[in-house]
Amino acid sequence: MQQFARILIDHVALPVIVIDGTPFDLRPLVADITPAAIASGVLDNVDTSALASIKGPYDYLAPIDGVRQFAATGFNYRKHIEEFKMVPPTEPEVFLKAMSSITGPNDPVSRGPNPGTKLDWEVELAIVIGREARDIAAADAQDYIFGYVCINDISDRATQVDSLGGQHLVRAKSRAGYSPIGPYLVTGVDGANLDLWTKLNGHVEQQGNTSDMLFSISEMLAYFSKHMTLLPGDILATGTPPGVGFGKNKFMKPGDVLECGIEHLGAQRHVILV
Repeated sequence: MQQFARILIDHVALPVIVIDGTPFDLRPLVADITPAAIASGVLDNVDTSALASIKGPYDYLAPIDGVRQFAATGFNYRKHIEEFKMVPPTEPEVFLKAMSSITGPNDPVSRGPNPGTKLDWEVELAIVIGREARDIAAADAQDYIFGYVCINDISDRATQVDSLGGQHLVRAKSRAGYSPIGPYLVTGVDGANLDLWTKLNGHVEQQGNTSDMLFSISEMLAYFSKHMTLLPGDILATGTPPGVGFGKNKFMKPGDVLECGIEHLGAQRHVILV
């Protein structure tokens, strides 16, 4: 397992590999963690013996700079489907999020100017693409995965559903700050068996495991590749476990503290702003 990250020290972004909680400077190998760096293969099986450790203080940034495409799916956990008493979908849903919604794993999140906002949380495992994928088979999908990141697919439920019940996922999930990512970009883990969780003000709201997915990681990656060309560094979010606020009529307000995390991928913490 390798844990990559990007940290901010004195207004400078540094690429690092994290070993037992300590970041080591990757600049002898790459200028930054970007789609080009991922595609080059230089981050595969990094030899850390000659890398220098970095002392704090520092802040974590989103672990990839220059993401070009951010795709996502919904209702992909069996227990999440059950809590909404839905008929399981027969194929994955496909939608996109704006790149400008990406933010760091500990940045504050602004609700936005609409006083009627119903701000919700969705912890999700996201695939990071390692090489161009187009019309691939599920049996070959693992060859196209570089690693995984934790995201929180923050959503405004007030703008997600219109007065006729129509879904508007892009507008509900694309405001600036609505896609916290990180802290780690992790390779060499089994994405099909990872614990994930969300807390609001210290109270556990979501708890699940990626083994509960309806469509597997390989199935989703193959499906998405048939509808769009996936590029190195692209992010594909794989859905959320049960416990979102929408099902409880419970939404975030200014001053709330939102936390989420995934096994091996690290934890996020956000203060909710007006």
